[in-house]
Amino acid sequence: MPSTVPAVWWAGREPRAIAAGLVDVLVNALYLDVAFVRLCDPTGGAAVEIARGCAWQAFSEWLQQYLSVNGRLSRREIVREIGGARRGCGIVIPIGVDAEGGVVAAACDRADFPTEIDQLLLSVAANHAATAFRMARLVDDHRRAEDALRASEQQLRRARDELEMKVADRTAELRRSEAYLAEAQRLSHTGSWAFIPATGKHGYWSEEIFRLTGFDPAGEPPRFEEFEQRIHADDRARTKEHFRIAIREKADFDHGYRIVHLGGEIRDIHVIGHPVLSPSGDVVEFVGTMMDVTERRRAEEERQALAHANRITTMGQLTASIAHEVNQPIATARNNAASALRFLSRDPPDLEEVREALGCIVNDVDRAGDVIGGIRNLIKKAPAPRDDCLDINEAIREVIVLTR
Repeated sequence: MPSTVPAVWWAGREPRAIAAGLVDVLVNALYLDVAFVRLCDPTGGAAVEIARGCAWQAFSEWLQQYLSVNGRLSRREIVREIGGARRGCGIVIPIGVDAEGGVVAAACDRADFPTEIDQLLLSVAANHAATAFRMARLVDDHRRAEDALRASEQQLRRARDELEMKVADRTAELRRSEAYLAEAQRLSHTGSWAFIPATGKHGYWSEEIFRLTGFDPAGEPPRFEEFEQRIHADDRARTKEHFRIAIREKADFDHGYRIVHLGGEIRDIHVIGHPVLSPSGDVVEFVGTMMDVTERRRAEEERQALAHANRITTMGQLTASIAHEVNQPIATARNNAASALRFLSRDPPDLEEVREALGCIVNDVDRAGDVIGGIRNLIKKAPAPRDDCLDINEAIREVIVLTR
């Protein structure tokens, strides 16, 4: 046997094949009667044990008893004259500190066994095999980790694809809902808006607001000073005072005035606003509706004028409630969609949170669809007949909300 044993002899082999190869090398090279190898995984993996030779049964029995008592060795031990009539010598060598890498044991009836060369070759071969054993464990762990990673990546890709499809579907539904709302506003000549008193800017204008006021819908909502110039000169001071009082008193306002388009056309407008307060009680913004009542006003002037005002007020309040009910689920659904994408981008993705966010999106879209359906039926003035059960308590609660 050469003076060194390259670890490449066992490179790439399975752990048990490494132990078996080591035993075979030792038996054949040193002409041993008994060879025993135990290779251990310092990280806690299962150990591998291989034994060869049965010509010296007494040594094998002694070795098993010895290892059961001295599982971890701090130094090598040479055992002489075991077995009564059969004379020989055995040696037990720990692999690593306190045999953390395992144990190599050998026995032979040669008179000079074990020589220094025998002991050196046993130690070198054992340590090379232990290194290969640990490498094999690492390779196995790495392979399993790669397999698990690939499986996780596939699962993640499937989840991402499913999420993207669901988000695309929900986005399409929201766009349809927005289109329905825009159509309802166009048909009813009613737009929704939001105004920020602190900056003097309109935070939001629906498309119908641009049409009602004569501003370009491709642009941004104008500042209040610019919008104010479109108010009829006879109505401007009164309108500013109404709005100033509403801001000061943090109160709802209900007001009518005339808008003068650039071409000189005059439209009668009815506006309803509601303050949104911060936790500290400050006015964050006003939200509300704007309705073109020109044609209605002309028709009402041909009939009774306290009836015209009542109808406009009722419709304005109803539209304000509808705008609020539609804008809320749309905004909530968008936030839930953004949350789902954020949970998915975590490492690892929080799929339970994603599932919950998607469920919330479905509920929000259904709510918006129900409101839009109610608007369409209201505009058509031809509600479909229904014979399902009615929860009278819920109906009363909804009437109370609309009345407020």
